[in-house]
Amino acid sequence: MKQTPQPNCVKFLVRGVQLSDPQKEVVWLYGRRDNDVLPGVVTKDGDKYFIQAAHLANIDRQLSKLSMLMDISRSIMAEIDLDSLLQLIMQKVTIVMHADRSSLFLVDDEKKQLWTRVAQGAPEIRVPLGQGIAGHVGLTGETANITDAYADDRFSRDFDVKTGYRTRSILCMAIKNTRGKIIGTIQVLNKQDETPFTTEDEELLSAFCSLAGISLENARAYEELQKERDSLEVKVQERTKDLEVEKEKSDDLLRNILPNSVAEELKLRGEATPGQYEAVTVMFTDFKGFTQIAEKISAEGLVADLDNCFYQFDEIMDRHGVEKIKTIGDAYMCAGGLPIANKTHPIDVILAALEIKSFMAQMKEIKQGLNEPYWELRLGIHTGPVVAGVVGKRKFAYDIWGDAVNTASRMESSGIVGEINISGDTYALVKDFFDCTYRGKIAAKNKGEIDMYLIARIRPALSADAEGKIPNAEFLRLREAM
Repeated sequence: MKQTPQPNCVKFLVRGVQLSDPQKEVVWLYGRRDNDVLPGVVTKDGDKYFIQAAHLANIDRQLSKLSMLMDISRSIMAEIDLDSLLQLIMQKVTIVMHADRSSLFLVDDEKKQLWTRVAQGAPEIRVPLGQGIAGHVGLTGETANITDAYADDRFSRDFDVKTGYRTRSILCMAIKNTRGKIIGTIQVLNKQDETPFTTEDEELLSAFCSLAGISLENARAYEELQKERDSLEVKVQERTKDLEVEKEKSDDLLRNILPNSVAEELKLRGEATPGQYEAVTVMFTDFKGFTQIAEKISAEGLVADLDNCFYQFDEIMDRHGVEKIKTIGDAYMCAGGLPIANKTHPIDVILAALEIKSFMAQMKEIKQGLNEPYWELRLGIHTGPVVAGVVGKRKFAYDIWGDAVNTASRMESSGIVGEINISGDTYALVKDFFDCTYRGKIAAKNKGEIDMYLIARIRPALSADAEGKIPNAEFLRLREAM
């Protein structure tokens, strides 16, 4: 297809262009209006128009720089990490400016300093605002284009002397944010062709500083956002840790009040299911003459002695797997075989009772040596069915009810001071493990006559010690076989 020139288009011959074939002409078609005027660009010679080659070369150079700035702009604007951005800016500005090395300084408003994380060929640098060339530019915002650095009074040769580097020309320009505030400076040293920096270089660096200002603001905002997020994460972790500590304290408190399995059920369901047990072994202890002795000692001494005794009782219960139920004044109540049912509960409770008896004997000996009043204890044990559950709304408690509880209480009140008094029902379950003494049928309040026995010790064949307090391996084997 034959191509027809567009209306109002003219041919231009390029003056000053060297062609390999002089017979050929280089032709551009430019559409233009009749009234266009391009002084210094288009020259008319007869009926021909000529475009100056120097102007074309300048256009080509400007297009090249614009293309480079656009490429750099895309890479810089895509970077939001401040340290990476600073490195990238320095790398690009050194290439674009054909400089030997570059530095980017940021303004530290709090310390009134310029500082740099990035200075090619140097460690971190800090200078007061107003001092040196970069400091002057950072304070005033004036561009500094210096042909001979050594001739400028603001320039310090210390770095050159220390490193052997020779600074010749310097171009330094302020970086401003979108509000016009100076946030830093870019300084380039020594063009690689050893010529001074030109006005064209200033224009190029100015465009770069504008781009850097926007990017730095974005990166700083992102860095602050990251710091805030990290700070919030730390606070959340600390708060979570605090909540976990408080939860553990709450759980410990709950476990101190309730059996573990009941506490877990209460946490999960908000309530605990009552349980009916066919057989548990209940023990009551009570101090003889508590009221009379309490009148002879101070309130602090009374509470301290009770606390010491009940603390030791709690430890003994834990060792033998017996559940403490509650204390009522100077009385202590516990039970074996709940909340998790087992068949060893009568043996477990009596072993705990033997240890309590031994502890109270030691306390009596110590108090007598100090010539202080001492307490003596009655212990009563019975085995039978009970109902167990949690009662109360605010100060809730795990408790047990049933005739077995009342009978165990009568075993204690009908007992002998310093001895372990058990019912016939309990005796039938433990007689193969312990030496017992039959007391006969003893009248118990509201219960009539009940067979009662005193626990003397562990049977010699099943005891690891002469006193019959510690079970041996055969005892434990028989217990496990129950």
